[in-house]
Amino acid sequence: MNTAIESKDLDLRLDIDVAHLKMLDMSVHLLGYINSFRAISELPDYLGRRRVRYALVLIMLDEMASLMELMKECERGITEHLTEVFIEDYHSPQRRQEGVEHVLEEISKSEILFLKVKDQLGREPSSIDFDIFKGLFRRSGGNLFPLVEKTLRYDWNNGNDESDMPSEDELDMLFIAIELNVRGAAEFSYEWARANELEVDFRLETRYNKDGIDRRKEKGYWVTAALSP
Repeated sequence: MNTAIESKDLDLRLDIDVAHLKMLDMSVHLLGYINSFRAISELPDYLGRRRVRYALVLIMLDEMASLMELMKECERGITEHLTEVFIEDYHSPQRRQEGVEHVLEEISKSEILFLKVKDQLGREPSSIDFDIFKGLFRRSGGNLFPLVEKTLRYDWNNGNDESDMPSEDELDMLFIAIELNVRGAAEFSYEWARANELEVDFRLETRYNKDGIDRRKEKGYWVTAALSP
C-alpha cells in the first residue's frame, strides 16, 4: 500500500484515504507488539519476563499516542467531509509528549476499560489512573526510549533491582487499555479501507487461542490473512 508521508518540516499532511491506510499500517505494527506481550505473559514467571513486559508496554504507549492522534483527525475528516488530514508538528517531540499525556488521561476515565480490567483480573481494580506511568513519563522528559533502554540494559549501579518498575497488575491494566484502543483503530481503518475499495489485500483475524475454543479477539493472536479470491 502506498502510504508515503507528505510532510513539511514536522507537519503531517495526508490525503484522507492515505491517512486511513497509514492508520491501518500503524495499527498492524502495534498488534505485533500486542502479540509479543501476550505470548510473554502466558508463560510462567521467569528471569527477564517482567523487564521485557515493561519495555514492550512503554514502546506501545509511545506509538499508540501517535496512532490515536491520527485516528482523531481521520474521524474529524470524515465528519467534516475533508479531503485531507493535516496535523501541525505531528512529528515533533513536544507533540508526542502531549499525545502520551493525553492518552494516559483519557484511558484513565474509560468505563469500558474499568469493566474490561475487572473481567480479566477477576476483581475490581483499586485504581486505573496510571499515575505511575504519568510520573515516569514526566521524569523522562517526554522521551520514553531512554527509559526502555535503561529497562533492558544491565544497570551497573543497581544490578537486577526491579523495585522501581510498575507492578504486574499495573502493566496488565495499561496493556488492556492499549489493546482496546489499537484494536479499535485497526478495525475502524480497515472497514474504511474496504468500504472505499482501497488497496488492502488482507484481513485481520485472531488465531492460536490458548485453549483452542475461546474465539474472543482479546484471547487470540493477531494475524493478517490473505483475502479469499
